[in-house]
Amino acid sequence: MFVKTKPLNPVPVITLRDKMLKIEKSRFFILITILYAIMVFYLSVSAGIGDLKHFLKMGIGYPLRNVLVANDMSALMQFLIDSLHAAQEASIDPGHVGIYFGLGILLYFMFLSSKNPAFVGHSAVFAVVIGTAYGVLNEVFQTFLPYRVASVADAVSNLIGLILAQVFVILFVLALKAVFNKKKSIRGPVE
Repeated sequence: MFVKTKPLNPVPVITLRDKMLKIEKSRFFILITILYAIMVFYLSVSAGIGDLKHFLKMGIGYPLRNVLVANDMSALMQFLIDSLHAAQEASIDPGHVGIYFGLGILLYFMFLSSKNPAFVGHSAVFAVVIGTAYGVLNEVFQTFLPYRVASVADAVSNLIGLILAQVFVILFVLALKAVFNKKKSIRGPVE
């Protein structure tokens, strides 16, 4: 009588198709990240940034406030306002944090989809380092523009956005793994 057993360490088979899909995904994230970085650079050297802030305040801020008040969510609105005031008192620019949060997420996925195992294994670290270098270079470039002012507070805000992005991505991945593990335990072992 023979007993069917599974191998202890099955070797994954990586096909040429798998390699090509990874290369295509890598190129996609590189392209999207570069386009986003160009947008960040444009915003950092643009003199008309006040128009963007006006849009964010008038086009998004006030309508959001009105929705929160209309739905009796004034406690949430007060929390958001208090958070923005605290950030402002600490010289943290929420705009920089938000923009570099987006850049941090794109950088993370760009490094994660790389062919280089060092980039894949340390995607969060590389995303923070490269994003911080980009933010500092942006601030240095602003010193040469007569209508812009570079500041350490902006560079710190950029760094905070990058770190928050990595924390978010890592927590999101851990939550997904927990959900998938829960689904596996409910279904039982796959034979």
